[in-house]
Amino acid sequence: MDGTMLAVVEDAGTEAWLDQALQGLGRLEKVTRSDLGRVLRMLEATGASVALVEMTDRDATQSMAVINALSNARPWVTVIAVTRIADQETVLQCMRSGARDCVIVGSDGAELRDRLRRHQLVRPSHWGEELQSKVRNLTMVTAVTPQIDSAFFAQNLAVSMAAQRPGQRILAIDMDARGDTVFHSDSKNNFDLGQLLSSPDTLDETLIDTALEEYRPGLRLLAGGPGSDFLGDRGADLFIALTRLMTMFDHIVLNVGAVSQSAWVRVIGVHVRELLLLANQEVPVVRAARDNIADWRPYLASNTDILVVVDGYEPAVPPKADELGDSVGAEIAATLPMEWKQRLEAINLAQPILESAPKSGYGKAVKALSARLMGNTKAQSGKGWLKRA
Repeated sequence: MDGTMLAVVEDAGTEAWLDQALQGLGRLEKVTRSDLGRVLRMLEATGASVALVEMTDRDATQSMAVINALSNARPWVTVIAVTRIADQETVLQCMRSGARDCVIVGSDGAELRDRLRRHQLVRPSHWGEELQSKVRNLTMVTAVTPQIDSAFFAQNLAVSMAAQRPGQRILAIDMDARGDTVFHSDSKNNFDLGQLLSSPDTLDETLIDTALEEYRPGLRLLAGGPGSDFLGDRGADLFIALTRLMTMFDHIVLNVGAVSQSAWVRVIGVHVRELLLLANQEVPVVRAARDNIADWRPYLASNTDILVVVDGYEPAVPPKADELGDSVGAEIAATLPMEWKQRLEAINLAQPILESAPKSGYGKAVKALSARLMGNTKAQSGKGWLKRA
């Protein structure tokens, strides 16, 4: 067996044993589990066909989450749990999380090498060397600058999606929620993503249906929670929670705002089907949008759509929409008129603009975009499509 293997290890003793046991079998790259985004990126960058994940009693939950995330992101990779004590319960937990085998630190190196060779003979074929989640029904909404209200847009997008697909289950998550409200609504934030992650074992449809009332038929809203930080050690928990939520809902709209959007893309980029980037016609914002797209592309699946939405669009002011598309290197999926009066009324009434001003240009543009996203249709040609290598 030749090639690269990835070891997700914390303990120096475990690392030393792996170096010795796998000597001559291939190149062994190492990374800690503290940053799941980096682990996934290393898996992609190295093209590793084997991932060995250290399992410890002290951090068992985090270890299981990493195993689950790796096996979900790249199902064709052989994930092996590495532990010091392999009792029956530990082995079962590892297998349920997605590991294909469990080895004990200090065991015979020749046996480990033989087991890895056998796993490689029967491992499933991959579908192209790319990072991709098994289930991809997530639309991420972000903004180049905090001056652009991505929460207002995401709320109306989710409402429109629910209206266009009666009977489907849609979840809208607002990481920019403030106080006890979520998005610009009158829904109270009694349950948030932070609470959900504090007890991941209880996450099921019964909990969601009980904790989150329908905001509109088929649509539920979830806040991120005050001071929530899911981008460090809790990145694995977030990855797993979203994986579960994506199996419970037909579609998820996630608003991450403009503050930590790059970190979000790194952590959960493999889940994203469409990434909607809100920008405006200001030249510095256009340049920032172009740089963001270039930075984010490596963390997304090759078939993820990066779409730019121009907020507060003034057709009489350059650059025009087609010029913006060429400048940022992505399709301009929608242009939203400012219509400040209608927006302010909707915010103050705690209603979607689709309901408070159903004839507004903003609402019509959101409806057209949501119809495209829910129909999973793409333009066949034209300017502005993302330029890929």
